[in-house]
Amino acid sequence: MRRRPACARSAGSPIQVSIPDRRHELLAGLLLRAVLAEGENETAANAAIRTARQHGDELGGQDRARLRPGRLGAERGLTLCEQMLNQHGFEPAREAPDRLRLRNCPFHPLAAQAPDLVCGMNHAFLTGYLQGLQAGAVQAVLAPRSGECCVQLQHAQPQDPPKAG
Repeated sequence: MRRRPACARSAGSPIQVSIPDRRHELLAGLLLRAVLAEGENETAANAAIRTARQHGDELGGQDRARLRPGRLGAERGLTLCEQMLNQHGFEPAREAPDRLRLRNCPFHPLAAQAPDLVCGMNHAFLTGYLQGLQAGAVQAVLAPRSGECCVQLQHAQPQDPPKAG
Protein backbone atom coordinates (compact mmCIF):
# COMPACT_ATOMS: atom_id res chain seq x y z
CA MET A 1 0.00 0.00 0.00
CA ARG A 2 1.44 3.31 -1.04
CA ARG A 3 1.27 6.20 1.45
CA ARG A 4 0.42 9.70 0.37
CA PRO A 5 2.91 12.42 1.27
CA ALA A 6 2.04 14.23 4.53
CA CYS A 7 1.07 17.38 2.66
CA ALA A 8 -1.51 15.47 0.61
CA ARG A 9 -3.21 13.79 3.59
CA SER A 10 -6.38 15.34 4.81
CA ALA A 11 -6.34 16.65 8.34
CA GLY A 12 -8.75 15.02 10.74
CA SER A 13 -9.48 18.30 12.51
CA PRO A 14 -9.13 21.93 11.48
CA ILE A 15 -5.87 23.64 12.26
CA GLN A 16 -6.12 27.04 13.89
CA VAL A 17 -3.13 29.38 14.14
CA SER A 18 -3.34 32.62 16.08
CA ILE A 19 -0.38 34.88 16.76
CA PRO A 20 -0.56 36.59 19.18
CA ASP A 21 -2.58 34.21 21.31
CA ARG A 22 -6.33 34.79 21.12
CA ARG A 23 -8.74 33.14 23.54
CA HIS A 24 -12.20 33.96 22.29
CA GLU A 25 -13.62 30.84 23.93
CA LEU A 26 -13.15 32.39 27.41
CA LEU A 27 -14.93 35.57 26.36
CA ALA A 28 -17.64 33.61 24.51
CA GLY A 29 -18.19 31.43 27.58
CA LEU A 30 -18.53 34.48 29.81
CA LEU A 31 -20.99 36.10 27.40
CA LEU A 32 -23.03 32.90 27.19
CA ARG A 33 -23.18 32.67 30.98
CA ALA A 34 -24.26 36.32 31.12
CA VAL A 35 -27.08 35.80 28.62
CA LEU A 36 -28.33 32.76 30.54
CA ALA A 37 -28.09 34.50 33.93
CA GLU A 38 -29.29 38.00 33.00
CA GLY A 39 -31.50 39.35 35.77
CA GLU A 40 -34.92 40.89 35.19
CA ASN A 41 -33.83 44.46 35.92
CA GLU A 42 -30.30 44.07 34.57
CA THR A 43 -28.85 45.16 31.24
CA ALA A 44 -26.93 42.66 29.15
CA ALA A 45 -23.72 44.63 29.75
CA ASN A 46 -24.26 44.59 33.53
CA ALA A 47 -24.94 40.85 33.42
CA ALA A 48 -21.71 40.34 31.43
CA ILE A 49 -19.64 42.33 33.96
CA ARG A 50 -21.25 40.52 36.91
CA THR A 51 -20.77 37.11 35.31
CA ALA A 52 -17.12 37.84 34.44
CA ARG A 53 -16.42 38.81 38.04
CA GLN A 54 -18.17 35.69 39.36
CA HIS A 55 -16.21 33.45 36.98
CA GLY A 56 -12.94 35.09 38.03
CA ASP A 57 -13.88 34.65 41.70
CA GLU A 58 -14.64 30.95 41.14
CA LEU A 59 -11.36 30.41 39.30
CA GLY A 60 -9.39 32.26 41.98
CA GLY A 61 -11.10 30.22 44.70
CA GLN A 62 -10.25 26.99 42.89
CA ASP A 63 -6.61 28.05 42.54
CA ARG A 64 -6.47 29.04 46.20
CA ALA A 65 -7.88 25.66 47.29
CA ARG A 66 -5.47 23.80 45.00
CA LEU A 67 -2.35 25.82 45.83
CA ARG A 68 -3.02 26.60 49.52
CA PRO A 69 -0.79 29.69 49.40
CA GLY A 70 -1.59 31.06 52.86
CA ARG A 71 -1.52 34.82 53.36
CA LEU A 72 -0.57 36.56 50.12
CA GLY A 73 1.48 39.70 49.91
CA ALA A 74 1.70 41.70 46.70
CA GLU A 75 4.74 39.97 45.21
CA ARG A 76 3.53 36.40 45.85
CA GLY A 77 -0.01 37.34 44.75
CA LEU A 78 1.35 38.72 41.48
CA THR A 79 3.40 35.56 40.95
CA LEU A 80 0.32 33.35 41.31
CA CYS A 81 -1.67 35.65 39.00
CA GLU A 82 1.14 35.52 36.47
CA GLN A 83 0.77 31.73 36.20
CA MET A 84 -2.98 31.95 35.52
CA LEU A 85 -2.53 34.83 33.08
CA ASN A 86 0.06 32.87 31.08
CA GLN A 87 -2.40 29.99 30.75
CA HIS A 88 -5.06 32.35 29.37
CA GLY A 89 -2.83 34.09 26.81
CA PHE A 90 -2.35 37.49 28.49
CA GLU A 91 1.48 37.40 28.22
CA PRO A 92 2.15 38.97 31.63
CA ALA A 93 5.40 40.87 32.14
CA ARG A 94 6.81 42.26 35.38
CA GLU A 95 7.47 45.95 34.88
CA ALA A 96 8.40 46.25 38.56
CA PRO A 97 8.34 43.88 41.55
CA ASP A 98 4.88 45.24 42.44
CA ARG A 99 3.38 45.62 38.94
CA LEU A 100 2.37 43.14 36.27
CA ARG A 101 1.59 44.43 32.80
CA LEU A 102 -0.44 42.28 30.39
CA ARG A 103 1.30 42.49 27.01
CA ASN A 104 -1.47 40.75 25.06
CA CYS A 105 -5.22 41.11 24.98
CA PRO A 106 -6.46 37.59 24.23
CA PHE A 107 -9.79 39.12 23.16
CA HIS A 108 -8.28 41.71 20.79
CA PRO A 109 -10.28 42.22 17.78
CA LEU A 110 -13.45 41.95 19.86
CA ALA A 111 -12.08 44.45 22.36
CA ALA A 112 -11.47 46.84 19.47
CA GLN A 113 -15.15 46.57 18.47
CA ALA A 114 -16.62 47.00 21.97
CA PRO A 115 -13.88 48.24 24.31
CA ASP A 116 -16.14 49.34 27.16
CA LEU A 117 -17.82 45.95 27.33
CA VAL A 118 -14.79 43.71 26.71
CA CYS A 119 -12.33 45.72 28.81
CA GLY A 120 -14.95 46.02 31.55
CA MET A 121 -15.44 42.25 31.53
CA ASN A 122 -11.68 41.69 31.54
CA HIS A 123 -11.25 44.05 34.52
CA ALA A 124 -14.15 42.37 36.35
CA PHE A 125 -12.75 38.88 35.62
CA LEU A 126 -9.32 39.78 37.00
CA THR A 127 -10.80 41.62 40.00
CA GLY A 128 -12.90 38.53 40.76
CA TYR A 129 -9.86 36.28 40.36
CA LEU A 130 -7.92 38.33 42.91
CA GLN A 131 -10.90 38.20 45.28
CA GLY A 132 -11.23 34.41 44.98
CA LEU A 133 -7.48 33.98 45.39
CA GLN A 134 -7.69 36.22 48.46
CA ALA A 135 -4.86 38.37 47.13
CA GLY A 136 -6.01 41.62 48.76
CA ALA A 137 -2.55 43.18 48.39
CA VAL A 138 -3.02 43.19 44.59
CA GLN A 139 -5.52 45.15 42.54
CA ALA A 140 -6.57 45.12 38.89
CA VAL A 141 -6.68 48.60 37.38
CA LEU A 142 -7.69 49.85 33.97
CA ALA A 143 -4.53 51.15 32.31
CA PRO A 144 -5.02 50.96 28.53
CA ARG A 145 -1.98 51.05 26.26
CA SER A 146 -1.94 50.65 22.52
CA GLY A 147 -1.46 47.02 21.47
CA GLU A 148 -1.71 45.61 25.01
CA CYS A 149 -4.38 44.50 27.45
CA CYS A 150 -6.35 47.30 29.09
CA VAL A 151 -5.73 45.97 32.61
CA GLN A 152 -2.62 45.78 34.75
CA LEU A 153 -2.16 44.22 38.16
CA GLN A 154 -0.34 46.12 40.84
CA HIS A 155 0.21 46.48 44.56
CA ALA A 156 -3.09 47.66 46.04
CA GLN A 157 -3.02 51.25 47.17
CA PRO A 158 -4.06 51.68 50.80
CA GLN A 159 -7.47 53.24 51.21
CA ASP A 160 -7.59 56.69 52.74
CA PRO A 161 -9.20 56.59 56.17
CA PRO A 162 -12.57 58.31 56.38
CA LYS A 163 -12.31 61.95 57.37
CA ALA A 164 -13.80 62.92 60.71
CA GLY A 165 -16.61 65.38 60.27
